[in-house]
Amino acid sequence: MRSYHRLYHLLVVPALLLALGTVAGCHKPTAGYGSMEGRVTDADGAGIYGVSVIYGDSSVVTDQSGYYRYDNVPDGTQGFRFELRGYYPVMELVNIPAGGTAGCDVRLDIIRTGWAAGAEDSGYGTILGSTDAGRSWVRQGSPATVPSARLTDVCAVSDRICWIAGDADTVRGSTVILRTDDGGTTWSNQGTSITSIPPVSVAGIISMDGDTAWAAASDTGLVLKTVNAGKSWSVCRSSDYAAGFTAITTPDGVNVWCCGVSAEGYAVMEYSPDGGVTWTVTDITALTGLSGRPSDICAVSESVVYIAGTGSIGLLALMDGGTRWIQPLAGMELLSLDILDSSRMWASGADGHLSGTGDGFESIVESVPAEGSFPGGPVTSVAFLRNAVYGAFAVKSQTGATGSLFYTVDSGATWSQSSLPFSFSLESVDFVGRNN
Repeated sequence: MRSYHRLYHLLVVPALLLALGTVAGCHKPTAGYGSMEGRVTDADGAGIYGVSVIYGDSSVVTDQSGYYRYDNVPDGTQGFRFELRGYYPVMELVNIPAGGTAGCDVRLDIIRTGWAAGAEDSGYGTILGSTDAGRSWVRQGSPATVPSARLTDVCAVSDRICWIAGDADTVRGSTVILRTDDGGTTWSNQGTSITSIPPVSVAGIISMDGDTAWAAASDTGLVLKTVNAGKSWSVCRSSDYAAGFTAITTPDGVNVWCCGVSAEGYAVMEYSPDGGVTWTVTDITALTGLSGRPSDICAVSESVVYIAGTGSIGLLALMDGGTRWIQPLAGMELLSLDILDSSRMWASGADGHLSGTGDGFESIVESVPAEGSFPGGPVTSVAFLRNAVYGAFAVKSQTGATGSLFYTVDSGATWSQSSLPFSFSLESVDFVGRNN
């Protein structure tokens, strides 16, 4: 993909020369322009698609093989930033030759940080952190900072910032919205700042940048929003239709979707095109003739949204900006989605099932990867790193009292049990790089 960047230079003539008059053949030369091209790869040498190569206030993006070209750059030493969420950014200084092309190949290291959360254990909600793509996990938080409540959803923003939401803290009488900005060394419950409404249980939380976030309540039709990293929250949606939400998503920090159920038990989806200012409602059950409870929602873009659910919902996809519904998976009790792009997707559900695809569910690989350790237990959550090679899922026992995490290093072809301090009942897992 090629983008052209032009800079116009204003030739400023010093006042001294104006006073002396213009000397023939004596003038400030106009700067020349050149180009830069190269390839962005990961640690294994694979090209990375979608990396922004940023110069000033404009950018180009790498193609499917990781290649890019940047034309019309002023000659001389220029600074470029290479960025893709889920990878550590890189800054490069490149000498651009006038009328020529400089080469600049860059390697980006993937962020391997993630978090998992779940039921109360030993007096406080379970938070586990990993810095090695799910191979091993350590418990974070303490009874002093994490309420004695079930934690329901994780949103990993960076290797430092993560949000975790949960059921209302009935002991302290507060909403539970936890945040760390130091990689999990410390956690604070920012839900205590919400005093304008009674405590609510939060089913899902989503954030793009760590400052703006949305939280959807499971016991009311409320959506909360913060724009200052959780220091204060406002109600941006009080739905007359949804009795409670089950999940929330945004692909860009502007378009926001929630799914949930109505007071009559119908599956519903609510959508805001402006970050939560205005909302519209879709009755999924009436539209598709299906029954069940939506469990998760993921947006690929502003025009493609996937919803997973129980009953006959299975997996639904809202295509073409809301004009067409399809059902890639039917007859499956699904609990979680992880969608990396329009092709690579994962869905997990009851009886230990995990479904993966590399072509938008045109073809599907089905597996029960934890059958030997947790027979019949539900896979409550699945999450992959940005490269779709490393990933992990959370699984519970049939009783829900215990559970574990499994990880993969080969795109889900094989799974191994992660190293944990002991068995936990987990609800959600998320790695840095996506907004599911």
